[in-house]
Amino acid sequence: MNENKPTYEMLVQKIKSLEEEIELNRSFLEMLFDAIPNPIFYKDNNGVYRHGNEAFSKTILGLHKDEITGKSLYDFPDRIPKELANIYYAKDRELLETPGTQNYEAEVKCADNTVRHYNFYKATFISQSNEVLGIVGVMLDISEHKKAIKELDEKNTVLNNLSITDPLTLLYNRRHFQEIFERKTSMLIHHHQPFALLLIDIDFFKDYNDSFGHKKGDDVLQNISNVLRRSFSRPIDFVFRLGGEEFGVLFNYTEVEQAVYSAKKLLNEIEDLDIPAANTAVSHSITVSAGLGLINCINDVKSSLNYHYDEIDKLLYHAKKNGRNQFSYKIYD
Repeated sequence: MNENKPTYEMLVQKIKSLEEEIELNRSFLEMLFDAIPNPIFYKDNNGVYRHGNEAFSKTILGLHKDEITGKSLYDFPDRIPKELANIYYAKDRELLETPGTQNYEAEVKCADNTVRHYNFYKATFISQSNEVLGIVGVMLDISEHKKAIKELDEKNTVLNNLSITDPLTLLYNRRHFQEIFERKTSMLIHHHQPFALLLIDIDFFKDYNDSFGHKKGDDVLQNISNVLRRSFSRPIDFVFRLGGEEFGVLFNYTEVEQAVYSAKKLLNEIEDLDIPAANTAVSHSITVSAGLGLINCINDVKSSLNYHYDEIDKLLYHAKKNGRNQFSYKIYD
């Protein structure tokens, strides 16, 4: 008799030891999965859940993990809206048909009824015979990250707006004036869209400040800014405080009469504010003078902002010299 030949009892004991080792490993892996704070799940190649850790079962579905096993996405209609289930299912099929890894972002309705943003990191699970057995997925909650990015974008927008906005009138400032002028110039060159530059100056504003004080002067600037904003309110209209009591407007027009009418109407509306003037040589109310340039052509000689600004500023000076409370205009072909 061969003493080295394993007995039946020895084989049984060996099998029992292997089973205990497998169970120990299974228990260890399950404990490890449940200890991980990120939701983890495993689905077979039919899309049926075979395992989900506690972070997945409780946070995402609000169920015990045993209630998930053997179910698919569509078995939880009260917990996974169909439109989201369709998205997840399509992603699963895409990965199963093209084995490998997959990473994407999606919204998830959680057990507490909040909708949170998750990054999904998924991979196919393949047997030694190269058969796709299913999908393993890990979910990373990026909601706070998304919120932080959104808040940062909003703060950047506020900072950008502050950098291009006059703090008193909340109109665009001189810095942004140059940027928009260049944009209008580009549109004229490439798309033949003419535009107008209207320069406006408050008549006898120094007299007003000297008589009523700078606080009252600031009120005048704000009131006139409001009229400008109302008068030129289209998305393609841009209103600026260029400094002191000087304002500028860049706007598109189709007919000369239309642009001239807009300038005339603006002057009337400002006088109609009926703000008492300190110097009543022109009117008993605050008035403005303006220069209006209708820019239909840009060439190498007349392409700069400085050229057009100086030219239209001369029109403004002419309106001042000619009696104030009026505007002069010129067409630049």
